[in-house]
Amino acid sequence: MNAFTQAVKTAHAAIRQGQLAQALEAARTAAGANPDSTEAWWLLGTAAMGQDDMPTAESAFARAAQAAPPGSKLSGQMLALRGKPLISDGRMAEAVESARQAAATGLSDVPSLVKLSYTFTHAGLPEEALSCIRLATELAPDHAEAWYSLGSVYRALGQIDDSEAAFKRAIGLSATPPVAAYFNLAYLRRWTEAENHISLLETLTCRTSLEACRVAYTLFKEYDDLRQPEKAWDCLQVGAGLAGKIEPWSSAEEAETIAAWKAHFPPERFQTKDDRPRSGPKRIFIVGLPRSGTTLIERVLAAHSQVQAIGELKTFGIATHKLAAIENARRLAPEVIAAAARLDPLDIADYYTRESAFLNDGSAYVIDKLPANHDYVGLIRLAFPDAIIIALDRNPMDALFGCYKVLFTGAYGWSYSQDDLADHYAHFRDLMGYWKQALGDGLIEVSLEAVIRNPESEIRRLLDACGLPFEEGCLKPHEAKGGVSTASAVQVRSPINSQGVDAWKRYETQLMPLYNRLRQFGYVD
Repeated sequence: MNAFTQAVKTAHAAIRQGQLAQALEAARTAAGANPDSTEAWWLLGTAAMGQDDMPTAESAFARAAQAAPPGSKLSGQMLALRGKPLISDGRMAEAVESARQAAATGLSDVPSLVKLSYTFTHAGLPEEALSCIRLATELAPDHAEAWYSLGSVYRALGQIDDSEAAFKRAIGLSATPPVAAYFNLAYLRRWTEAENHISLLETLTCRTSLEACRVAYTLFKEYDDLRQPEKAWDCLQVGAGLAGKIEPWSSAEEAETIAAWKAHFPPERFQTKDDRPRSGPKRIFIVGLPRSGTTLIERVLAAHSQVQAIGELKTFGIATHKLAAIENARRLAPEVIAAAARLDPLDIADYYTRESAFLNDGSAYVIDKLPANHDYVGLIRLAFPDAIIIALDRNPMDALFGCYKVLFTGAYGWSYSQDDLADHYAHFRDLMGYWKQALGDGLIEVSLEAVIRNPESEIRRLLDACGLPFEEGCLKPHEAKGGVSTASAVQVRSPINSQGVDAWKRYETQLMPLYNRLRQFGYVD
């Protein structure tokens, strides 16, 4: 047995046994011995993925695709594998291009089609995801993961009944408890005494902290639907406690971030307009707290004939961090902001435009609605001097309770304790007040409560501030076309209503620690 064959055999065995470091070493040996072997590069990518080494995985799968016969299904399978590592590295445009090339090979294996659906869904292209995942369920009607992915795509597209049916199908086909499917199913509609999943959820055995966390949030949602606030609150405390350990957050670090923005982006930087041309459509950025109405305002504007919503993009932050080129620094560390201040804003604009161009359908205006972009407001203004920046405001108790009761996997680590909620809100108000001081009328402020009370007058005011003529369709945001992948995906399919106003008061007693902190800060009466 030659060195290549032995290395391949060793890598396969090590992967089966979960010995990923050994698999990685053996796969490197195999790829070195035969650089034209798709199998060797696939083994290397698989071992690297198992160790969460996404750059190595992406590079290996790309080499595997190159080694395969051009246009073959084998090359398509390798290209499909590139999606997740490319997305993790913020290279969304490349991920989409790789997925489209893979789809063009005529893939017919379900695992690859599921991976393509994942890529298209995360890229904000649910229609392309739908064609892949429908084919997967047709090819393998008993494949639970395919039905779960189909449910997620239907949810993004607003096809709620179809989403519910797909999630239920996934649950029925799963060999192990499909916690993620139950979690997503719970948020599709309101459950009743006659129909809920509480007794089943309470008997589930969870394999990981994340599964236990999802079960707790799911139980909160269903007990809340049944108007049993004491039991719901107990479940929420369990879930939030677990989530806080998974997503740690530091108030001191956020304070350092805000101080850095103020120090490196003083108001005088915004007094001179950069007249160099920017390519692409006119940009609309919607920022604010999560659960503050950002998705509703996105839908209002997306209902306009000249406007396209392109989702919650992390692209601006990724562009800033990539170009700042500070290795091993936490997100928005002071040294990253200092480096960003030395960049040419046009370079950030060009990077952002290049990475998001695949989403634009030719509309004159496009909306990027990522609440966390509130950190970058000043830099957005420098990168896109003519951008429309809309800042949402909502009663802090409703907004913060809205955040507290949602599991934001992978984001918003401040949302899992009442003290952290209060601290973050104080930081948020501090920074937004600074951006308002620096940008003046360049920041359009919108109150969610005002929109709910007087939708037509407020929507007319907003459109006028955006330089858009009034259109009746903007009064019916629930009819706007396009996918929605946020926690508000179901809510925004209903007409504008006041159901969420003062929703926190159902848990008024339990939320007194948060209320009292906000009152001390002067944010509530």
